[in-house]
Amino acid sequence: MPQQRIETTTDMSVPANDPVEPASSRGPQTAALMVVLAAVMIGTTMPTPIYAEYERAFGFSVLTVTVVYAMYAVGVLAALMAFGTWSDVLGRRPVLALGIVFAAASDAVFLLADNTAMLLIARIVSGMSAGVFVGTASVAVIEMARGRLATRAPLLATLATVGGLGLGPVIAAMLVTWAPQPLRTSYWVHLGLMVLAAGLVLVVPETRGRHREERLGFLPLTVPPVVRPFFIRAALLGFAGFAVMGLFTALAPTIAARYTGIDSTIGQALLAVTVMAGSLIGQIGGRRLADEIAEAVAIALMVVGMSLLIAALQAGNWELLAAAGVIGGSGQGVAFTRGLSGIAALSPPEHRAATTSAYFVITYIAISVPVVAEGVLATAVGVRTAGTVFAGVVIVLALVAGVLVWREENREREPA
Repeated sequence: MPQQRIETTTDMSVPANDPVEPASSRGPQTAALMVVLAAVMIGTTMPTPIYAEYERAFGFSVLTVTVVYAMYAVGVLAALMAFGTWSDVLGRRPVLALGIVFAAASDAVFLLADNTAMLLIARIVSGMSAGVFVGTASVAVIEMARGRLATRAPLLATLATVGGLGLGPVIAAMLVTWAPQPLRTSYWVHLGLMVLAAGLVLVVPETRGRHREERLGFLPLTVPPVVRPFFIRAALLGFAGFAVMGLFTALAPTIAARYTGIDSTIGQALLAVTVMAGSLIGQIGGRRLADEIAEAVAIALMVVGMSLLIAALQAGNWELLAAAGVIGGSGQGVAFTRGLSGIAALSPPEHRAATTSAYFVITYIAISVPVVAEGVLATAVGVRTAGTVFAGVVIVLALVAGVLVWREENREREPA
């Protein structure tokens, strides 16, 4: 999924009392952390093109596919709440190692899976790897970068995260198509990547030493009153955007196979990746938009993207489906990057981590609950009708956010 930043702070410099290496450009070390981040994220989306194989092997329905997919978000939320503050106390590397352990454990369960229950467990553990890893790794990349790299570090972390998310389905689709044991080979490959990742984590320098005066604990959630008007708008848009990403990641291969005539696993995976490509475009481009137009752009992109999804479902056209993914994903990317940065900027420093974590909780609910609801509806009325209803709901959410933006702007223009 998109980039998380759990340990949000306005100053990413390394404290003077931390036992870290002297500052330098640290280009190779920064690159190593990016490789590790991408490698872990590859594993979280590898199952996407394999769901069709599971359907055939275990005989389960679209609803089961969506439930298995949604368990990822359950794992992310559990890890976010349980381990969200650990790297501030223990240092980055121990928590990165924990995330790699969860990722490898998920691969092991997938390799052993011979029923739906084991798939559910594997997805929960995969989500825990992301919940533990992504925020810590993103902050570590930002802290590691020096010199000219420092200003580009947030973008580099985003590229590594979304790049890994996009590569996962493509690599798995190629292995399903050309390698033996389509239900197993992808996870063996990812286990090998985790061995590489563990080696890299061992050799990169620590960017934040252990702080013995701080204690481990659960990450609190709070939204201070000063942030609430913006938070509500950002949460609505974030919910809509992440629901779009969840739908494409979970069901794009099924939609492509049933309604567009694409029976190639690689082609289906590429259609699922369109939403991630769009998200990356939106996150990069959204940083350059003025505050007053960023939300309007996100709303417009999501409305257009979901309108194209409705058209694609009715016409059975893969080009429209791909366009819906890219445009809807771009709206998600703009909404996410501006929502997160706005919440971080408006939050008092002592509440910043808790407030951004509350935002992440909402977004990860969005990639689970709506997708399961889509699966329930698809079981009753079919994927085409359910997808049309889903797209309509996203359009309504985006427009409601637009009304809130308009009301807030009018309130700000009124004389005191």
